[in-house]
Amino acid sequence: MRGQRAIKRGTVILIAGFAFFAALNILARLSTQFSDFYVGKIYPVISTPFIFLSGLLPFSLGELMIALAVAAFFLGIPALVLFLVLKRRSAGLRKRVLLKLSKTVLWIALYIFATETLGCFIMYQCSTFSDRYLPASEHTNELLLDTLGAVAKRLGELSDEFERDGEGYIVLKTQDYIEDCKTAMSQLAGEYLMLSGYYPSPKPIISSYFMSQQGIIGLYIPFAFEATYNRDTQDISKPCTLCHELSHLKGVIQEDEASFVAILACTRSENTALRYSAYLDAFYYLYSNASELLGTEYEPMLREAVSEVPDVVWEKDLYSYRADYWETNSDKEIIPTETVQAVSEALTDAMLKSNDVEEGILIYYRVTELLMDYYALNQSI
Repeated sequence: MRGQRAIKRGTVILIAGFAFFAALNILARLSTQFSDFYVGKIYPVISTPFIFLSGLLPFSLGELMIALAVAAFFLGIPALVLFLVLKRRSAGLRKRVLLKLSKTVLWIALYIFATETLGCFIMYQCSTFSDRYLPASEHTNELLLDTLGAVAKRLGELSDEFERDGEGYIVLKTQDYIEDCKTAMSQLAGEYLMLSGYYPSPKPIISSYFMSQQGIIGLYIPFAFEATYNRDTQDISKPCTLCHELSHLKGVIQEDEASFVAILACTRSENTALRYSAYLDAFYYLYSNASELLGTEYEPMLREAVSEVPDVVWEKDLYSYRADYWETNSDKEIIPTETVQAVSEALTDAMLKSNDVEEGILIYYRVTELLMDYYALNQSI
């Protein structure tokens, strides 16, 4: 009887848990006001202890969870099948094992659903960062060129400020910028209140090559409340990436807005590496969009806008990886990179659209519009 009561109690808790978090998701989709209240008042209280405790670990808890899940899937399923075959005559034992396994899987699923809801899903339904803080401007071709030119000028001014190796790549050490990234985000909170609070040190992912195959340079892991980054990327690309992932911890969940916040935080830093990293990121979006959107009549003006960008920036700094990265790491490839990246992009696109991000994966390129809005408002960047 006692065992049956425990099973029933556990089942009730599971059902109630799924129902509660499903209701939160529905309420968030129905009420932006509720989502705004949650992100502003409730989320900081819930997330801070998790962020602090997770930050105490010297490794990524989220990566460990993912590794254990993969191992359980590929090792656990064959082990379960073997067990069921060998214990065909022990019907009672098989039933008990299957019941416990099913309950365990459901508890894990509830944990993931809960943390994704609390640390991710509701954020997609709240007012955006730009709606709160950044008035929209008229996105003209001239404004795009002016914004691009301002960023290009800053790249030209800063590109000679760094130590470079024999191949021309910028050399930085993590301790040279990681604390300054946290400081930059904290300082920005004076102007944007939702960014206030405790910031942990972002963590490098051990299996970074697999991240590279997916085209991922940073990753926010909601079920561990962690900001992580790809350790294989170029040193100079990391500071802005770190600030991007830290902004997710504060409820800035939209990818374009997280990039904009990171650029804003880094450009205001006293650390030259942070500023340069941010201008590289901004230039990538602005130049990519300008090259694609502006007609042939604007080609002379586009060339003029980027004329102050030195060759070393084009040849070395604008790429996330060193030129020989894929060749030197080819032995790590288990699944073809093209396949991994295609699947990753499809899943990311589907996930974003399921959270009402109509643009899907193209939302990343809306950074250009935010940069233009900021430049129009301040006439500088």
